[in-house]
Amino acid sequence: MKIPTDVKDVHLPITINNQKEVYRGFRRLDLIEYEEDESGLRAKRELVQGQHAVAVVVYDPKLERLVMIRQFRLGAQLGTGHGFTCEIVAGMIDEGEPPIETARRELTEETGLVASHLEPLCQFLTTPGLTSEVVHLFYAEVDASNLATSAGAENESEQTFPFLLTYEEAMEAVDQNDVYNGIVMLGLMWFARHRDKLGSKNS
Repeated sequence: MKIPTDVKDVHLPITINNQKEVYRGFRRLDLIEYEEDESGLRAKRELVQGQHAVAVVVYDPKLERLVMIRQFRLGAQLGTGHGFTCEIVAGMIDEGEPPIETARRELTEETGLVASHLEPLCQFLTTPGLTSEVVHLFYAEVDASNLATSAGAENESEQTFPFLLTYEEAMEAVDQNDVYNGIVMLGLMWFARHRDKLGSKNS
């Protein structure tokens, strides 16, 4: 089997011999047996079938502040002991909803703010060894001068606490590993790398 040498994810033909749903709750868990067509390698894996989701790096260019939220995450509590996490806006895409509209909706639900400018950045897998979930990352510009102290969708048992921070404070949190969430770290690092090119003045 020829192995690609360039740094780029590529398609590998496989045959799924058996796929069975073993649990359905907030997420669906499937047991999948597959075979690589060329090598003949066979494997059996449990896979969480994830919806596509969005995450949004939110910035107020006049205040020169990022907007983040704090909310409780059970997985973080059990994994690190630090369950009251600092996050960027994020949420699952409803069936048939364009990702950019999900980004607008989640921004308002989780912060109470409305985007004056919104642009897509990239797509990425969260944990490809565990789930098929894909996250669409966006950048949003807002007026955060009247940022609420709490928000969230009550019908989703969601309680969020928005707050402002400087670019330097965000980067310090990443550098010191004060945040563990990979989506947050990736979003802030993307902002750090591309922030001079982002924004309505460049669109």
